[in-house]
This record gives sequence, structure tokens and C-alpha cells, in this order.
Amino acid sequence: MLKEYLHASLEQPVLFTLGGKFVTDIHWTHMKRSMGDYEMIIGIHGTLYIQCEATAFEVKPGDVLILPPHKVHQGYKECQPGTSFYWFHFLFPDNSAPVIINELEVDRHVKVIQSKPELYQKQSAVFLPFFSAPHQSDRLTILFNQLLDVASAHYYHSRAVDFLATSILIELSEQMIKHFHLASDQKNSDKKIASILEWIRLNSLEEMSTGKVAVHFNYNRDYLCRFFKKETGLTVQEYIHMLKLSKAKDLLTLSNESIGNISRTIGFQDERYFMRLFKQYEKLTPSEYRKAYHRIPLNKE
Repeated sequence: MLKEYLHASLEQPVLFTLGGKFVTDIHWTHMKRSMGDYEMIIGIHGTLYIQCEATAFEVKPGDVLILPPHKVHQGYKECQPGTSFYWFHFLFPDNSAPVIINELEVDRHVKVIQSKPELYQKQSAVFLPFFSAPHQSDRLTILFNQLLDVASAHYYHSRAVDFLATSILIELSEQMIKHFHLASDQKNSDKKIASILEWIRLNSLEEMSTGKVAVHFNYNRDYLCRFFKKETGLTVQEYIHMLKLSKAKDLLTLSNESIGNISRTIGFQDERYFMRLFKQYEKLTPSEYRKAYHRIPLNKE
């Protein structure tokens, strides 16, 4: 079956209606319901077992699911304690009603965009997969944090939260376009890089280095560096740091753990090095980041 996408023009921002961060400390199953707006979910910890009509999904950390309006969705299996995810509801502007297209149609659109750079800068359309695993989900996590913080901050500008919600959709669309052919071709190099990315992700909280990755996959270190940079646009070390700091940001907003404990949890024994690295990437100290997002609402039901 061909994968389906939402295709919409976003010359005007979407309308944010509600959002939060869900956390459960018990065995929990999502309620059965149908709503009048769209809902976006991005997994943080554990696995969310949810189905929309007859299609079942396992939303794992970094996965993104968009639930359409007026469709029945419900949990089909218990989620484990500790499962958490971001969520927000939104509506498209009246003049931007989305249409559903399949991956062959997306491919045609993407080829036109990529072959005519002058059109790319004029694009207002987004292509949103209903279910995906973005390559840089940490960028979405950062935007989600900002969205939920602003939603609770009572900004004077009435549409501030709408623009942030729209930014999340644009970021998801941009990542989809950038990696569309990489995902569809499934060349040998794609499979190699996918294996490396997954292994680093699964082991990212340990003490990790480029050399350790090279040894595990039996690669020459210099070859690995060149190959990884070509395929991802990042160095191995940048990717490792990205994963570690993404976990650190979750801990800073979800827990009251000390900076030192968080540093050790993500594999840095030197707390001062962790703080310098965090400031380098996020332009905030860990303490400043924690204070900046203290308004994010949590729900457990």
C-alpha cells in the first residue's frame, strides 16, 4: 500500500487549539474518541500503542503521528509506565484545506521542487506524512518545547502559538522533502547508514565516540567520518552530541534531577564539559533552559 501524506498550502498559520506533554506512571491505554481537529504526536519515551480506524501504530521515541479529524482513534494495547509524548491539536486555515496524496504524487512534487531552485524559495506548501520517523526529531522536540511554553505564557500577540505550531509542520515537511529519496531508494549505502544511526541511538547514553562506532562496525575511522558526513550532513560526534543533549533536555523539563546527575545519565562524567557543550549547542546553560520551559503543561490521563 502506498504511503499517504497531507498536502496543504500554509500562506497563513494553522490554528493551535490545545497541547501538552503526556506522561504516565501506570499501565495505561489511550481512550477511544473522535475529534474535530488534527492532532500531532511525537514520542518521547516508551511506546504509544494507538490505532486510527483500522490502522495500528507503534509510536516510539522520535516518531511522529498525525491523526486526522473525525476519525476514531484508540489504544489497542497497554503502554508501560514511563511512556510519554508531546501532543497538540490544530486546524488548517479555511483557505488551506489539505488534500491527501500518495507517495508517488509526493515524489513528483519533490522532483519539481529539487529541479527548479527558483520555485523552492516561493513554496508555501507542506507535505506531511501521517506517520514518520524524522531523521532530526530533536529539532521537532525543541519546537514542541517552545510551543508548549508559549501556549502557557499568555503572550500579548494572540497568534504567537499559531506561528510556532505552523513552524513544527514546516520543519516536519522540510525533513520529509530532504530525505524523501533517501528513504524510498533503499540503496545499500542507505541501509548501512540506517544501521549506524540506529546503533548509535540505542547506545547514545553510554560513553560514546567516533572511534567506538568505527570499531563496532569494523570500519576505518576516517572512512566512517567521510561516509557519515556525506550521508547525514553531520559528523559522527555531532550526531552523538545531538542525541545526548536531546535526552538531557527531556530530563531538564521532566525531572528535578541535578545537573550533575543528568550529565552522568547521558554519559558525561565531567559536569563542566557537559555544561559547556550544552551552552555551545543550545545557546543557554542547562539551568537557563530548565527555567525557560518551566511552564510546559503535563497531563496523565
